[in-house]
Formats: sequence, structure tokens, C-alpha cells
Amino acid sequence: MITEHPACHVLVVDPCPETQAGIASCVYGRGVSVMTVSDPAAALAIMDRAMPDVVITDLFLSGGEGLALTKELRSRHELCPVIVMAKDAPESAIVEALRVGAIDYLHKPIAEDELASALYRAQHVAPGHLTDLSGVSCWDQRITMDSEPAHAQGVISWLMKTTAAALPDIRRLHLRGALQELLLNAIEHGNLEISFREKQQALAADEYESLVSHRLAQPRLKQRQVVSSVRYEPETKRAVYRITDEGAGFQWRSLLAKPQDAYSDDAENGRGILLARSLFPDLTYNDRGNEVTFTMPLS
Repeated sequence: MITEHPACHVLVVDPCPETQAGIASCVYGRGVSVMTVSDPAAALAIMDRAMPDVVITDLFLSGGEGLALTKELRSRHELCPVIVMAKDAPESAIVEALRVGAIDYLHKPIAEDELASALYRAQHVAPGHLTDLSGVSCWDQRITMDSEPAHAQGVISWLMKTTAAALPDIRRLHLRGALQELLLNAIEHGNLEISFREKQQALAADEYESLVSHRLAQPRLKQRQVVSSVRYEPETKRAVYRITDEGAGFQWRSLLAKPQDAYSDDAENGRGILLARSLFPDLTYNDRGNEVTFTMPLS
């Protein structure tokens, strides 16, 4: 019987229902949960929401997209192992898949023992769970990044992999959503001084990348950095997340004092921060408003 909180979350990318069902059957009872999608676009969308532990993708998706997907996954989510599969793939194709980032190859139809071995190898590529550490009184880690919004997803993926891999799906979803909202706020609104209205107008005109490039070209903004840190204390089994930017800060007290239903869809920025605080009630800022902190129970 699959455990309540599976030890490994696998995303299968394949248009064939028989392959999807076959993989799910192979891992049944092994503490593995399986999500299935049929195409690369759906795979990338679910990666940003659910952050699986391992991806298994067909190498020869329509139009040769399996190889491109492997490369894209390794670029966006470097810490997520990718296994490719195919029926009678030429050696050159397998070598190319491994070159762009896949860690293993499986021959179709998938054999249960081969799949189990591949998943074992993939799980040991990824970092272990914080809660598995023994004899550690405290664990601190920090990442300092530039102000390019496109780099945020890699940082978020690293934080999720190293601190939240053992959490149930819904809590991982909440954590990922909060990290994404708060880190992008720090980059866009803090360091790059892009207002909510400016961002919305740029997105509507398909000029968001131009807006970011223009801000990054300004010397006083280009040098700014964002620090994301996490501190884990085994005694309390809680991880403390902190995101700090180099912007001027904002009047966060008046923002958090407003009820969430006071915002309309076209209102000023703030709804995302209020949503993050509804998920993490202890969320707070420093006096200046350029550093946000919240905690996540890991037990």
C-alpha cells in the first residue's frame, strides 16, 4: 500500500496511456506517487507547481521534444533528476540525452526491476531530507543572487529540494507559492523598483522583458542582490526562511493591516503577500520593509 506521504514524487511525461499506467503499476506499494502528463508544456507547468522529485520522459515525444524537454528541465530545475525512456533508441540519441542532462535511460516497455533501480539511483542524486540529519544542532544556508527575475526559479527549486522534499504535496505547494511571490517581489519591486502597475502594463503589452532589461541596464540597480536564506533547528523541526533585497523597502504594516478582500484584481500590489501570510501567519518584515521572514514546520 502506498504511504500517506510518499517518499518519492515522480512525474511521467508520455502521451501513451499504457505507458503511464504501466509505470504507475510498477511503483505501486513502493512509497512512490505518480503524476502523468502527455506533453512538454504540461510538464513544465506542473513542475512549477508541484516540484516532483524525479521526471521520467519519453525521449521521442512528438517533434523530438523529449530531448528539448530534458534540456529545459535541467536548465530550470537543475536539482531534479531526469530519466529518459524509449523503445529501441539508437546509442547516439541516448548519449545526447545524457549529455544535455538526463541521468539514466530506460528501455520500453518498462521492466519493474529496472525502473526501481533507476528511481533508486535518481533519489540518491538529489539532496537528502533535513529531517534525516542526525547529531546536527543547527543548519544554515544562504544563496546570494542577482536581480534577473528569470533566475528566481532555480533558487526556488534549490530551496524546495533541500528543505521541503519530505513535506506532503499540499504543504510543498503552499511553500513554493510563498517563495515565488516573495522572491519575485524582492527582485522586481525591491531591487528593480518596478511598481505593480508598471509590471501589469508591461505584461499586457508583451514588454516585460524589455522593462526588466531597461532596469538592469541602470548601474545603481544592476549591482543589487537578493539573499535567500534558510535556518533549520532540529529541536523545533521548523525551517525559518528569510529573503532580503537591497531596495528602499515599503510600508508593510499598513498593507498587512488590510483585509484580503479589500483588494480588487486591478488594485495596487499586495494580494500575493496577503495570500502568503494567510498560509504562513507568522510572516513579517523588518522595520525597513526589505526583509521578509516566515517559518515552515517540517514534521
